[in-house]
Amino acid sequence: MTTLVEKRARIDDAGSTPGRVQLNRGYFDEQFISKFRQAFTDQSLEHSLDISVDKSSCCHGEITAQPFHTGRLHEIFSREFLRSLKDELGQLTWHERSNDLYSFFQTDDLALNGNANIKALRNYLSGEEFVGFMEQITGVQLTRGYLDLAAQRYKATNHLLCHDDDVQRGKLTRKIAYIIYLTEEWAESDGGALGLFAANDDGHPANVVTRMLPKFNSIGFFLTGQGSFHTVEEVYNGERWSVTGWFYGPVDDTEEAVEPTPLSSSVIAQPQPLLESAAELSKWINPDYLQADTQSRIQEAFLEQSSMELCGFICPQAFSTIESELNDSMWVQAHERGPAHLRSYLELDPDAAPTLSKLLEFLRSKAFAEFLTASTSLELSQVSQQVRRFDRGHYTLIHDQALEPLGLDVVLSLAPGKWDDGWGGTMHYIADKDELLQISPKANSLSLVMRDEGTLRFVKYLNHTAEASRQEVSMVFIEKE
Repeated sequence: MTTLVEKRARIDDAGSTPGRVQLNRGYFDEQFISKFRQAFTDQSLEHSLDISVDKSSCCHGEITAQPFHTGRLHEIFSREFLRSLKDELGQLTWHERSNDLYSFFQTDDLALNGNANIKALRNYLSGEEFVGFMEQITGVQLTRGYLDLAAQRYKATNHLLCHDDDVQRGKLTRKIAYIIYLTEEWAESDGGALGLFAANDDGHPANVVTRMLPKFNSIGFFLTGQGSFHTVEEVYNGERWSVTGWFYGPVDDTEEAVEPTPLSSSVIAQPQPLLESAAELSKWINPDYLQADTQSRIQEAFLEQSSMELCGFICPQAFSTIESELNDSMWVQAHERGPAHLRSYLELDPDAAPTLSKLLEFLRSKAFAEFLTASTSLELSQVSQQVRRFDRGHYTLIHDQALEPLGLDVVLSLAPGKWDDGWGGTMHYIADKDELLQISPKANSLSLVMRDEGTLRFVKYLNHTAEASRQEVSMVFIEKE
């Protein structure tokens, strides 16, 4: 019987012919394939493993066991080919992509690109030889001729937050995610590592336990699914280049569909009835906003725009007291909120500081709701409330299992000083793919936004350049039925 190795001619890796690419022939060694597959498919494997063809070969594979099996092969192609490929990619149009989940630069889908090296890579990765090889080392059935392929560049502050790549297209589904690294000089201090999340007891991502740094001419890969939560951590220096995509395979109709573990209702602040407590508006609210003509103008503007920002909202003396209470030692008591595929920020207990506690009680009162009614014409009956802090690396994501109730968003910003939007930490309102509104943190400002059907919001990832934290009282008031 003809072996897999005998079926393929050896190529000279010292040079590269434009439009030609092949996997380093050493990887077709049957002993290497057998060892790699045995380890990669062994669910009892608990420790990472290195697998080499022989001591003299540059062919070297790794399997990371935790938190889920991830493979990596080094020196996969001719280095000259990848450098030529990178030159071709550099001539393409790059689009800046930015939303709640990510921020990076990307090419168009490379499926129809006619450049010699791009076309060669696409055809090879989706062809019989490479797809067959991936099947052999992973034990997964894959579809020939069907492949997602695009190139990404991550510059300083760019990132891709926690997600699992679990996507189905008709009778095909993503089976293997892959990353081919094109950056030749990279250090841990540059950031941009592929971070792999361990799951908590509920099956949701908890924290990154393994990091894979970009390494030129290597390919990393793992099986996609509801447990394969991963991230591309923020880049601090340089540009992280890669070609990424997914191999697809048939949906197994014989397997029982596994539903994702539902998120707890506690991940969304639950609305509560308004408080009956007596409250003096003038004790807390800037008297300018209590004038009838001012409220009339605010209401007119709100009805036209569905949003309004009231600067200098809390009386200066009260706000100064709250600022002094919310020091770093106070936030040490705060709770870290997750899971990572939904949110990451600190939440403070409402009774953590005396003046803050009284303010929070006032903001939940019927008296304050009546003030909002005079400013918006909305009749309100319930409110949810959180005291939140976003430091570097914090964010919220839109998730279809954790949609906020519709209502009037009321956010009192406690962020100190002037805010630079380049830090992130801004609040974004979107409908479909269109951005409707962006609100930057501004000390002692109250933002009012009517969020109705089809409108969603998120806080943009706060990057490493930020010189301040986003601090706020975040509330959602529910209209009377």
